[in-house]
Amino acid sequence: MNNKQIRNILVLAAASILLFVTTSLRAEDQPASPAPAPEKLKTLPPGNHRLLENMTKRFGLTMDQELEIEPLLHDEESVSKPILGFAAFTPEEQKAMLLTVKLAARRQIRPLLTAEQQVKLDEETAGLSQKSGKGAGAGGKGKKAAATTEEAVTKTILAYSALTDAEKQSMIAKVKAAAQHPAAAPEQPTPKPGEASPAEPK
Repeated sequence: MNNKQIRNILVLAAASILLFVTTSLRAEDQPASPAPAPEKLKTLPPGNHRLLENMTKRFGLTMDQELEIEPLLHDEESVSKPILGFAAFTPEEQKAMLLTVKLAARRQIRPLLTAEQQVKLDEETAGLSQKSGKGAGAGGKGKKAAATTEEAVTKTILAYSALTDAEKQSMIAKVKAAAQHPAAAPEQPTPKPGEASPAEPK
């Protein structure tokens, strides 16, 4: 075997060893590099997000803030709708109940905002009690909330975590008091000229 053959064998051996080492290193590196983390959900669940859209315009919410605030607004709506549907409330009582719910929801949302956004929220909250009550709840303009019972309203109030215990007790007392209101007397048909009123003897 001459020097040329020996050199060729050594070159081939060196190439084989190099290939083996490179392949082994790649195989060892593979498990060490973690699989890419699943991308965080960056879209809101399907549905109507009118309240959230309005808040985003006013405060300049980021997508992450929207994702955190959306379920809180949904919870607010789940309490406001039964209140809107409770026919025993007078308009003033209903307005006061909706305001309590709205203020409680804003307390929950506030820590999720930046300092600048909190200032805007505080300004809005301060003016809420002076507003006419339009938009204080979540019924939507032109929509009528489904009729609800005293039990249903009480249940939703108790389940709403944004309210303090004192607020819950106060609101439930108002629901009970409203349920005791005398029912409105049915309207009597207006008699035609010449006809006797139903209450009058003929």
